Amino acid sequence: MANELMHRSNRNPLDRFNDWFNDDFFGFPRDDFANVSLANIMQSDIAETDKEYVVKIDMPGMQKDKINLNYQNGVLSVSGSRESFSDLSDKDGNIIHNERSIGHVSRQFRLPDVEKSAISAKYEGGVLTVTLPKATEKSDDANQIKID
Repeated sequence: MANELMHRSNRNPLDRFNDWFNDDFFGFPRDDFANVSLANIMQSDIAETDKEYVVKIDMPGMQKDKINLNYQNGVLSVSGSRESFSDLSDKDGNIIHNERSIGHVSRQFRLPDVEKSAISAKYEGGVLTVTLPKATEKSDDANQIKID
């Protein structure tokens, strides 16, 4: 308790404003990906050339087998899950601040005219990179994508 009070009193005054918005008053669940403290989850960059789209998505702390990709009707869908942490409950009460969360996130990107059979993906260092070659012919069939 003393650490919490000392920590709050020495911070920038704008931090108190942020605390107010992060409070449960606004209905943000503290143990869900909807928590605003997780602003870095699924931040994305999309590059386009004449031949392909390259999508890079921050998905830190996720296991590759918990990330799902699908391309259908010109839309790339990305979702992922992160399960509970084994050190989340400290029986001695040593954890005084917790920002890591568990839950499910998803996002969609409209990227038309992609050669769905040639889509590739890799996950390294918490960043998912999806390469979507542009198609010479239009197709809207569904396609599950394997992550390397």
